[in-house]
Amino acid sequence: MNEKIADDLQRDIETGKYEPGTKLPAVRTIAERFGVAPGTATKALQLLAQRGVVRPDSTRGYFVRAQSERQAQAEPSAEFTAIMQQIEMIRAHLTRLDERLQAVEQTRRSD
Repeated sequence: MNEKIADDLQRDIETGKYEPGTKLPAVRTIAERFGVAPGTATKALQLLAQRGVVRPDSTRGYFVRAQSERQAQAEPSAEFTAIMQQIEMIRAHLTRLDERLQAVEQTRRSD
């Protein structure tokens, strides 16, 4: 249900009902609108934050991000890309080591 709520709120944002920088309604208001518990509404807002559509403010609520903010958040940083490349190299190395270990174990079983 929280995904449906998030999808509906995202559609509201994309159609201009809530413009960039504006505060979304309170959790309680969203819960009443969709007929759900406040916890479910909170999960939907957290999902929107994960998608980069809104930004949470711990004391004031959730605010709509500008499209440019969403795109900037969606693009991985150069540091992230470099780290991911290193992880892939490590994975490939571990795969080769695992294959060698299996070959050695197979040879020992054969003896």
